[in-house]
Amino acid sequence: MYKILRILITLLLISSSIYADLGTTGKIAGQVTDAVTGEPIPFVNVIVMGTSYGAASDFDGYYSIINIPPGIYEVKGSAIGFNPMTVTNVKVSIDLTTTIDLQLNETSVQLEEEVIVVATRPLVVKDLTASTAIVGADLIKELPVNDLNDVLQLQAGIVVAPGGDIHVRGGRSGQVTYQIDGVPVTDAYDGSTVVEVNQNAVQEMQVISGAFNAEYGQALSAIVNVVTKDGSNDFNGNIQMFAGDYVSDKTDIFWNVNDVNPISIANIEGGFSGPIINDDLFFYVNLRYYKNAGYLYGRRDYLVTDVASEVPNSGGADFNITQNGDGEFVSLNPFEKYFGQGKLTYVVMPGMRLSYNLIYDKQNLQYYEDDDDKPVKVTPDNNLQRFNTAFTNILNLNHAISSSSFYTLNLSYFSKRFEQYLFEDIYTGNPDKPTEYVDNTIHQTPPFSYNVGGTNMQRFERETKSFIAKLDWTTQVTHTTNLQFGISYIKQDIFFHDINLVDMRDENGLKVFPYNVVVPPIESVDNNQYNHKPTEFATYLQAKFEAFNMIINVGLRWDLFAPDGVVLADPSDPNIKNPLRPSHQADSFEERLTYWYEDATVKTQLSPRLGIAFPITDQGVIHFSYGHFFQLPRYEFLYENPEFELGVGSGNQGLFGNANLLPQKTVKGEIGLQQQIGAFSAIDVTVFFEDYRDLTGTQTESISVFGGAQSYSVYANSDFGFSRGFIIKYTQRFGGGVAVNIDYTFSDTKGNSSNPEDSRNAVQDGALPETIIAPLNWDQSHTLNISIAYAKSRDWGFSMIGNFFSGQPYTPAVNKFTRVTQNAFPTNSDNKPFIANIDLRVYKDFPIGNQTLSAFIRIFNLLDYDNAVNVYTNTGDPYYTIDKTEAERINPTVYNSTLDDYYNVPTYFSQPRRVELGVAYNF
Repeated sequence: MYKILRILITLLLISSSIYADLGTTGKIAGQVTDAVTGEPIPFVNVIVMGTSYGAASDFDGYYSIINIPPGIYEVKGSAIGFNPMTVTNVKVSIDLTTTIDLQLNETSVQLEEEVIVVATRPLVVKDLTASTAIVGADLIKELPVNDLNDVLQLQAGIVVAPGGDIHVRGGRSGQVTYQIDGVPVTDAYDGSTVVEVNQNAVQEMQVISGAFNAEYGQALSAIVNVVTKDGSNDFNGNIQMFAGDYVSDKTDIFWNVNDVNPISIANIEGGFSGPIINDDLFFYVNLRYYKNAGYLYGRRDYLVTDVASEVPNSGGADFNITQNGDGEFVSLNPFEKYFGQGKLTYVVMPGMRLSYNLIYDKQNLQYYEDDDDKPVKVTPDNNLQRFNTAFTNILNLNHAISSSSFYTLNLSYFSKRFEQYLFEDIYTGNPDKPTEYVDNTIHQTPPFSYNVGGTNMQRFERETKSFIAKLDWTTQVTHTTNLQFGISYIKQDIFFHDINLVDMRDENGLKVFPYNVVVPPIESVDNNQYNHKPTEFATYLQAKFEAFNMIINVGLRWDLFAPDGVVLADPSDPNIKNPLRPSHQADSFEERLTYWYEDATVKTQLSPRLGIAFPITDQGVIHFSYGHFFQLPRYEFLYENPEFELGVGSGNQGLFGNANLLPQKTVKGEIGLQQQIGAFSAIDVTVFFEDYRDLTGTQTESISVFGGAQSYSVYANSDFGFSRGFIIKYTQRFGGGVAVNIDYTFSDTKGNSSNPEDSRNAVQDGALPETIIAPLNWDQSHTLNISIAYAKSRDWGFSMIGNFFSGQPYTPAVNKFTRVTQNAFPTNSDNKPFIANIDLRVYKDFPIGNQTLSAFIRIFNLLDYDNAVNVYTNTGDPYYTIDKTEAERINPTVYNSTLDDYYNVPTYFSQPRRVELGVAYNF
């Protein structure tokens, strides 16, 4: 067995002879027969109109046209002695086969004109071996959505946590791989996407949540595959503008939400495509500016320089407060986005296409976080500014060396830089006021009141750069057999710098005057920096068989990971610059370098995949898929606290990274049935399971430091979990342009820990780490999505989306009105309230020749539900906490809020109603 595997891997590495353009193209195939006799017709030319794609039927009448970008086409079959036949409205999707059978009449049969048939898009996709949602540009345009993330959240099996993290079939956030034009664009540092493609630039989006094929790697939960638009010989374009605001009367939850500004939300975007040189060189350009002032407001009652100080001998009941704010409402979660994409496609020769895709995505934003709520609520100028800037460059060479084989070479480079700080410059250059930062130690906070003044001292920056080289090849060996092969190399460059500014002090250790700050030395726990360059390599072999009335996908993937990190040779003495063992102290720093660290080891994984689709009738198919899936842990867990520094004092000193973390793994499988019901409806039922192992966690004993007074925790592959459930989808296409889609997901998601730090945090809070399986934080038992759409071409239409979710779990807390003792409530043993939401889009078209002007309105959270996404754990209620009752008994002096305001947490609720009005011009 091992000899066979070695031979297989060797062939993969040296032959470069077998895989498809990774997840960016599809196939048209079928049989050509005589319309009268039913006999196969060989040597029929079948072409995709308006393209260079085509093939000839074989002796049995079969043909296959591979390497076709997703879209809608016309297919024409013609042969000497037969009347031609054209099939229109042929939809091609990523990785799938569109079957188009042609029946030709002999020329002796008198026809007035060429036979033209309009293809009906099948309700049942017979070659899907894993659950896959396919969303085309036409559907994205019709939905009441603002970006691709909104589209993604509508897919079955996807759950959104209160913070916005996406979980697929019970997996943790960050277990999804994002691809653009066949190239991974996932930020390996934290698992997020590098760039967010504008929805109007998308030709097709594919979400694979089942057991995906071996061509896809570095994902445990799902693959999100986006193919962007190309130019053509026709000039096309669209311009869209909209504006709006949040319109709600929920002022008891959201400050200032009733102050409607019609341009608080504003968007302008445009997409243009066409030829630079007809038939040879094409372009596509997409530009967008978007801003959203947000709906979570603070009030500038205080400036950062204002101070609250307790009156001496008042026992905390009386405070002197300076107040110099202007009382203006200030958004605490504004968002601004600049997006640009340019794509050039050059036809080098028939069958060879070269494209270059440049994407720029810049975001300026602020977060409204619960932990920061009270510090910034009435001192909003103390809210950190955040900046996210990303570039993606993709060079793609697609070469069809014959009608049955082609390869794709992808070279890509992306960078994503994230920064956050309160002030861009630490120092002002003014000797009388050398910094805008203030001395936080003189700022006190009155009980049950918001913080007065102060500045956040944190400054953080990180950057991920990735160079990716991929070679993929496909060969259609026969009309029933497709062989695929690919190889990829990724070089990461991860920079991280986290600083907490500290007081500047003079030679006597006293704070300087005027007040100033300083960046602490790199040896300090308040200054952490690293730059690592790990390497990833992968190769895979995939085969697809379409024979014996079955479709079989079988594949094998091999991954290698070199982490470029070190681990401690002696974990009990971590800091090389401040050794604790006397024997280590006796050595010089250079001598300690020779034995202090050990290089992290190279990791490899082998992943088998299998998928089978078995049509049971001409309108029904059963599918089964199973596989082993691996994903590297997030790099942030490998390199945390890079200098292995200990803090001051005794006890646990925090978390250390572990560069020797193993890849995380999942065994997942599913079995499903697609069945068409009548001419216009279909049902899809899928049962799935996912078993997670070796997840990053901290369920290990603390490591004692030499001397015994201190300890620390380290990340390890200690977490595990599982998810199981079923999905039911119903699709109905009515005549006259009406369509209905319904999907329901039941899932049961459990594990020992929802987040890597949970076990350590439990110990720090005096509890025991979880030793039992409990519902994970995002366990959402019931999820129902309903969409209804009506479209009358070039006239008017509407679409409506309804979402209905059961509440996610939380852990009840002990309160003073019960006899329950500490830690008596099991983890996540209760559930938050049920959630319901309705979004609506209505449009009206005004034809102008061949062009169209559209006016539309979009309303999100149409009924303005105040859905609770979080609750007070001591009551299970988002509005009321026992702490408020306790405060009312004391009847304290409240200086800058009421108790109702103080205990109101707007992030416990989903966003209020949002209304957007806009126009779009398509030409």
